Amino acid sequence: MGMHERFRLDGKVAVVTGGGRGIGRGIALAFAECGADVVVAARRQDDVDAVAKEIQAMGRRAMGVSLDVLDFDAVPRMQDKVIEEFGSLDIWVNNAGGNLDRKMYGLPEISMAKWTEQINLNLSSKFWGAQQAAQRMPDGGRIISIISVAAHHPSPGFGAYSAANNAVISMTRTMSVEMAPRKITVNCIAPGIVVTDMLVETMHMSDEEARKWAAEQNPLGRTGYPEDVAAAAVFFASPAAEWTTGQFIDVAGGR
Repeated sequence: MGMHERFRLDGKVAVVTGGGRGIGRGIALAFAECGADVVVAARRQDDVDAVAKEIQAMGRRAMGVSLDVLDFDAVPRMQDKVIEEFGSLDIWVNNAGGNLDRKMYGLPEISMAKWTEQINLNLSSKFWGAQQAAQRMPDGGRIISIISVAAHHPSPGFGAYSAANNAVISMTRTMSVEMAPRKITVNCIAPGIVVTDMLVETMHMSDEEARKWAAEQNPLGRTGYPEDVAAAAVFFASPAAEWTTGQFIDVAGGR
């Protein structure tokens, strides 16, 4: 296999949660461009259907699935449906996460209910999705979690989110060792500031203001784009990364 072919995903079936917009959409489209069939999962059916149509226009099989990753019963049901429709589940991307109400909560005043919501959305759902996907990968596979550089530094207003992201790194390291005998690699990607609808809504900025602010925060002088994160996801999903597991990579422009 030549080096170019080592980054192809032909014959693979991938699922991307939170795939209807932003980073998830970028990953789903990149996987399809590299040859994978892709199931796009997110809460809004219209969003996932739109991305699925883009993938089908590339000549790949695709399906849009309405899924709330906090519905822990629905996740394995969806995975079984993928295998029934596509024949296998080879790549699972835990991308869904963030903050549901687009608000900031400092740790001194956050309620237990909001703390639990953030931990469930950004840690527990990723654990459950990964565990259940791995049970459906008898011939090996790839598990990739999208977190944030917030895992590495103080994040006022986002303390629960930051703690959950840091925990995903630890979970990834342990899970990679436990799943290695089954030829399943487990890695995660920590993007820096990527201007998405969620970021704009949370920061109460216009898209233009958010891009200017993000560029000022970054040593490379620009905001990140979904395609930047997608490139790392393609690597972890591809044969080129078959000997890379238990790792996380910051895609953050040096921030």
